[in-house]
Amino acid sequence: MQVFLREAESMRRSRSEAAETRERILSTASKMFLEKGLESVGMRDIMSAAGLTPGGFYRHFESKEELIAEANRAAFDRLLAMFETQTAGMQAAEALDRIVWLYLNQSQGEGNSFRCPLSMIGGELSHCEPQVRAVAVDGYQRLVQLVADRLTDLGRDDVLTTASGVVSTMTGAVMLANIAGDKAAGRSILSNAHAAIKALLSPVAGIAKVGRRAKS
Repeated sequence: MQVFLREAESMRRSRSEAAETRERILSTASKMFLEKGLESVGMRDIMSAAGLTPGGFYRHFESKEELIAEANRAAFDRLLAMFETQTAGMQAAEALDRIVWLYLNQSQGEGNSFRCPLSMIGGELSHCEPQVRAVAVDGYQRLVQLVADRLTDLGRDDVLTTASGVVSTMTGAVMLANIAGDKAAGRSILSNAHAAIKALLSPVAGIAKVGRRAKS
């Protein structure tokens, strides 16, 4: 009986350690992919940064594509959870503006773990395997729904169309700001995007749309 209990405890500890190691690889890979890009980061780089030997990679993941997919899913999970936490208790309009500001400023500061794969490595994701692109599309849809939920609270009836426009504008603005290189130019791009989104979400814009539909 004692032997059986020791073996059971050993198996439980082994599974727990394997899960912790897998999570460490995922967390490290997600951070490195979002900061440096997919092509620039190899498996050896990730395993070394995680404090692990390269040979252990395939005990946890079948391929780099699987790791990219899971790392991006984890990145979306962190991003969405952060938005929910940062806007808890806020009115819909205030929450929306906070989400937009946080998204547009995601590249600010070293070590920021709340980065979106769509805006940081979207160009590379378009060339990845279907399983990776599927995670990116799912992340986009989750972001759209996050915005749409708050637009519903504001009484807008074109929520998905508007939410899609907001997310697309945010994503494109961050991508362009990163490409710009020059910090002043980047800040200008982000500021202009924020102003455009504010105009799109303003009550006057919503009323104008309703008025146009009523006349048609």
